[in-house]
Amino acid sequence: MQYRIFSENEWVYPDSSTQGGQKTAELHVPRNADVCFQLLTDLDFTENSSFSFTHTLTEAEPVIYQLLPALVSENSAIDIHTTLDYESVKHFVTRQAPFTVYEITKPIEGAPDAGRAAFYIRLNVEKNATPGTHTGEITFTIDGKNIVVPVSLTVYHAQIPDLADSNFNMMNWLFSPSIENWHEVKIGTEEFDEILKAYFENLIDMRNDMVIIPEGVPVRDKNGRVVDFDFTNAERFGNLALSCGFKKIMGGFVARFVNWDDADQFLAWDRSLACTTIEAFRQLKIYFTRAWECVQKNGWGDRYMQSLVDEPQFPNSLSYRALSGICRQNMPGIKIHDPVETSDVAGALDVWVVKQAIFEKYREDFRALQDCGEEMWIYTCGYPGGKAMNRSVDLPLTVSRMPLWMCYKYGCTGFLHWGYNSCRQEKGKITDCCSPIGGTNLKFTPGNAHVVYNENKRPLYGVRGHLQRAGTYDYELFYQLGLKDKEKAISLIEKVCRTLDDYDPDAALMDSVRKELLEALG
Repeated sequence: MQYRIFSENEWVYPDSSTQGGQKTAELHVPRNADVCFQLLTDLDFTENSSFSFTHTLTEAEPVIYQLLPALVSENSAIDIHTTLDYESVKHFVTRQAPFTVYEITKPIEGAPDAGRAAFYIRLNVEKNATPGTHTGEITFTIDGKNIVVPVSLTVYHAQIPDLADSNFNMMNWLFSPSIENWHEVKIGTEEFDEILKAYFENLIDMRNDMVIIPEGVPVRDKNGRVVDFDFTNAERFGNLALSCGFKKIMGGFVARFVNWDDADQFLAWDRSLACTTIEAFRQLKIYFTRAWECVQKNGWGDRYMQSLVDEPQFPNSLSYRALSGICRQNMPGIKIHDPVETSDVAGALDVWVVKQAIFEKYREDFRALQDCGEEMWIYTCGYPGGKAMNRSVDLPLTVSRMPLWMCYKYGCTGFLHWGYNSCRQEKGKITDCCSPIGGTNLKFTPGNAHVVYNENKRPLYGVRGHLQRAGTYDYELFYQLGLKDKEKAISLIEKVCRTLDDYDPDAALMDSVRKELLEALG
């Protein structure tokens, strides 16, 4: 029986070989964190296969997931969306589409799924673990056949803070309609809430400490005139999120441009009504008044922030400022948190969530704003494509971790990705990573719209989701080192990545630098 160990930072494929490679899991981890590795065997699971495991580890508790393949039907294009022209993108993608890759991690409960026996192993290390190198074994028993994997686990003195005390914020947008569609439940029901809890548990485990909640729903009179807003779903969703452990909840968007170069923003519930009109002003006053009443009624206080517009642009910055003024007038003291593609809205928001390409292009402007005390995050979404750091499944896996490193280098305190669960998967089926964009023949780059997969009444981690969690640990370690020697922390980051599109994708290099980081902390 052959097996091969792979780093948590490299992709494994159904056609990967077990010949050669690493046979001992040599792992390095801070306390109060976890470290993962991947195991590929030459055995196959059948529909009737049995599986169990035992271990002799003393300072870590293993969690075993089965690795399952996901389909990449088209490659990421150079700029945006996808392409079938491999020659134009072969300099930055990992393989020519279509291909399958082990991206889905499923906890093994009972019989495993049929297919090649491949595993994702997560070793959880407690905050009181004993520093030093500890050895042991994990024995995998598949249909009565044993595979014994030696493990060398070095636990460092450095400790990751609990999420409640973290120095870094993260949010992946959770989409309620996807939960309704995937699991055939309706928001506002107990059945929905039970499934939502499973998604919250996954988000918090991934180290997301903030979550966006549904927006208020317009109430209309018999003539269709908006006369009120209903925040029932927002209230229920928000209270459940806070009870599950999120630090903050984010009120949903109220407006957006129709075309990116519009001078105005338009109401989310009436795309023909510009925000700078008197009628929009009337409706927005009602909206924000009701939102503030909801905040006050539930005692959310400073645990609530308001989002206004998804990606305000340079041409509609003035309209955004007007919208912000209406919000602040009716929600006194509120903090505004938005993804932006402009540097012309100073004073209109409190947390700037800047797309990686915009941050690089206008870096001097954003540095000047940071010098004024403005808080910055980095975010990634469907654009830009190409080699730019994103979470696409056909980019090197290290690219899912690197943006968190760059957040530290650029003095950004948080990271956002829009696509936590936005893909249109069929109920109970694992489908293509390239999710269609509604009403068009275009597709999001593979995996861009989602980092989890659906099964029964819960989400399944994608490998990229595990890497995002690991990236937040790295940020905390760079933060700790930076308190003592910031120049050293930056120099370690720059061994792997210099800008958000200038990086070395090699997994072995990332593993090596991460070990240096842990050693530098003593």
